[in-house]
Amino acid sequence: MQTLSHADFENVAKKLGEFMQYTQRLESGDSYLIVNRNSPALTNAAVFAAENYGLRVRTPFNLRAQKAYEHFPPSLLKLLREKTPKGGISFFDYTKNPDWNLEERGARIEFLKGTIEQVPTRWGHSPGITLDMAVNGPLQCDYKKMAEQAELMLEQLYNVKELHITAPGGTDIRIKIPKEVKFDTDCIIVKNIYGLPGKFGNLPIGEDWCEKSVDVEVLDKATGKKTIQSYPVRLMADGVLVCDVCVGGYDKRLEPSEFIKVKFKNGKIASFECEQPALRHSYEVMLESEKRYGKPTVLQEVGIGFNDKARVTGNMLEDEKLGGTCHLAPGNIRVHEDMLFDKPTIKVVYIDGSERVIMEKGVAI
Repeated sequence: MQTLSHADFENVAKKLGEFMQYTQRLESGDSYLIVNRNSPALTNAAVFAAENYGLRVRTPFNLRAQKAYEHFPPSLLKLLREKTPKGGISFFDYTKNPDWNLEERGARIEFLKGTIEQVPTRWGHSPGITLDMAVNGPLQCDYKKMAEQAELMLEQLYNVKELHITAPGGTDIRIKIPKEVKFDTDCIIVKNIYGLPGKFGNLPIGEDWCEKSVDVEVLDKATGKKTIQSYPVRLMADGVLVCDVCVGGYDKRLEPSEFIKVKFKNGKIASFECEQPALRHSYEVMLESEKRYGKPTVLQEVGIGFNDKARVTGNMLEDEKLGGTCHLAPGNIRVHEDMLFDKPTIKVVYIDGSERVIMEKGVAI
């Protein structure tokens, strides 16, 4: 049974209150919903924080299934669509069932893209949250300061058309950013940059990123039926990504013998090299999606982490926020695989042709 000491409960609740104030920028009287997936202690702390902040808190929605969800309950989606809260949080603690994190990824993407972004809400999303992360890690950041830092970095990323990213581990990749793809942050969860009604961002917070998905009609070969699915806009990447810290779905920091080397050509994965069978599973998931839906796996996201409370734990929800790191994420239908590497140097080229180095070996300039 999850428990927090009285002191830890008060501290976590205080930080969740700061998240509601500075990140979600809610006001007293706004409605709030908490979704609980095996995280009762944080759910209770969030209820206390929201009520203390003056929000109108709905009864938490508990996801109780004792197996991984392929789709979340229609009653949850109906609640969000018909009784849309101004803000909310979904806590997914996979400590006891780590395999569910990867197995529920498709359901979470469907939930966020198909529901959260389609209703006017400000949503904090915590896939893989732990009590340690909340008590001792990145949830303990300064939310006001993080929002300010995020805005400064976004200013440097505005009107960027190309990135050249290198790192000591071997990453050397050029990425052209399509005009329709913009940089965003999870440090300010208020307005959707693509004009959709709702916005979500991860909690813990701590990154600026760019990615966009669009709805496409595909034939689901598993069912033989046509279906509408969310599919990433391809970032035109050419070069090599060497993942030397961690990858989504793997529960520890990578050893040198486990590094993943991914080559991209025209934004698509050209090759995937890794000696560790457990790490090849992430690639197998991509291939399964390609086979099921007939779409290639492409570079979906570029992310830059800057949470000074984040640690390298093997949990991507925390790791991708680590200051001085970058992550690239290949994506496909119902698949998104974050791959983190250390000490990036990032050179940007703007639409007007000017250039600037915004990060040197993991240090923002």
